[in-house]
Amino acid sequence: MRLQTLLNTPSMRQMRVIAGIRGLDREINNIGMIESPDIADYLKAHQFLITNGYPFINTTTDPTDLITAMQDAGCAGLGFKDQRYLDHMPQAVLELANKLDFPIIVTPAKELISETMRKMLTIILKSQTDELSRIVAVNQTLADFLLKDPTHATVLNKCSELIDHPLFLMDSHFRVVSASPSLPMTRDSLTDYLRNQTHIDYFNLHTRLNLTYNQQLVTIIPLFSAYKENKAFVGVLNLDAANSTDQMLTQVVINTLSFVNSRVDMLNESAFRNQSGFYLNVMDGGISNDLINKTLKNRQIDPTTKFHCATILVTTNHQSILSNHLLEQVQQLTLWFIKEFQAPVIAFSLKQQLVLLINDEQSAQHFLTALVDFIQPKLDKQTRLIAGYSYSTLPLTELATIYNEAAEALALSRNSPNAVTIYRPKYVKELISLIPDNEATSFVERVLGGLVGGVSANEQLNLLDTLYGYFYYHQNIAEVAGHLSIHRNTVIYRLKKIEKMLTLNLDDPEQTQTLEMAVILWHNQAQQK
Repeated sequence: MRLQTLLNTPSMRQMRVIAGIRGLDREINNIGMIESPDIADYLKAHQFLITNGYPFINTTTDPTDLITAMQDAGCAGLGFKDQRYLDHMPQAVLELANKLDFPIIVTPAKELISETMRKMLTIILKSQTDELSRIVAVNQTLADFLLKDPTHATVLNKCSELIDHPLFLMDSHFRVVSASPSLPMTRDSLTDYLRNQTHIDYFNLHTRLNLTYNQQLVTIIPLFSAYKENKAFVGVLNLDAANSTDQMLTQVVINTLSFVNSRVDMLNESAFRNQSGFYLNVMDGGISNDLINKTLKNRQIDPTTKFHCATILVTTNHQSILSNHLLEQVQQLTLWFIKEFQAPVIAFSLKQQLVLLINDEQSAQHFLTALVDFIQPKLDKQTRLIAGYSYSTLPLTELATIYNEAAEALALSRNSPNAVTIYRPKYVKELISLIPDNEATSFVERVLGGLVGGVSANEQLNLLDTLYGYFYYHQNIAEVAGHLSIHRNTVIYRLKKIEKMLTLNLDDPEQTQTLEMAVILWHNQAQQK
């Protein structure tokens, strides 16, 4: 309780404050007696000491040293019995007490010190009992209140009412999401101040801090969360750090709001799993396009919106199967990053990967690079975060297509010095290079083998070069002749000879496709040699 509160009780009104009157707001919870001036090692915070004045006379110890020691220890004040050993307190002591706002009080001359101490202790104990009863009552009220499954705002209002302080609740991004009606400022103005003007590193804020806004003392306290990346904060206005009741009631509020916050964490995790299930079904083709579009509209997503797809993977040098803790850490960091910058990105999980759907209005390369730069320093040094994303942007009904592109780009990231890789569409030559050499050779020999028999190696090469030019120049005879520096009739003669030797018709599309593929494979092999 406050020293001023104690002095205001009827049984204490005979006491007189002779110095340090501005310090009467000090907390007092214990009473002691001074029998000698050298007690500096035994002083305790919030302790009020009473003396008969004897230790202040006939001593080599400077009385001001005792006042300084009591001030340093956080004592509540000093009392001395009137008209006992001291007619008056030394002026130097009074001046020092006034300077330090350290209360010095004269106790009644006609009352034994033991009786004065008994009265004071009785008042303090009653106050402490009343405080404890109030704390227990508040705790029980909030526990009963939580059984009704109230909203964040309802819980916050109830807490504010019970502890008699304006409260506000912030998410992990220092945005004020709820406030009690008694809050003397708007949520938007408070959010702007906290996020943009204080320069507080709220992502790494784990201890309470005090600041002043609009002449109000604001105490910011982190709430317990199941995921530290998704912690929340409660703000209390004009919280008295020296008031034990205030502090204990605030702790009850913190415990209550932490419980509510953890419950929200679990609900959010459940919603994330449901969202992941929906998009996995979309990818597997287990949902009709009509149902997909209907579900997207219910989630306020325009079905015609196009997205890049990105896949994020954590790789380590020492683990083949990643721990759930590591995967959850990357997931929570990613979700925090998306919400922090309010990016138009949807996230869901697939096995040990995180899949992101990035609105085509957002630069996928820029977003993913910034995301990796944010997460990578927070991971173990043996852990590497990589990402791959699709070249195409398609509606979510085509999710399987853009996911496959992202997955292929992710595979390239494993062996790339770059953490982020975009899918690169393959061209004909790249696709041909993927055919195993033995299969390519077998196919060429089967289709073009008829050109070998009965002709010289030089004529065979001329025929193949002419055939390659025929397809390369889209069957334009004049172009082929100009490229080979021969007469167009020679080109026609060679083509007819090829038809005869291979027993096929170049006007047949199916036969032409097979022949063109064989010629391309032959030309590719020739270039490699």
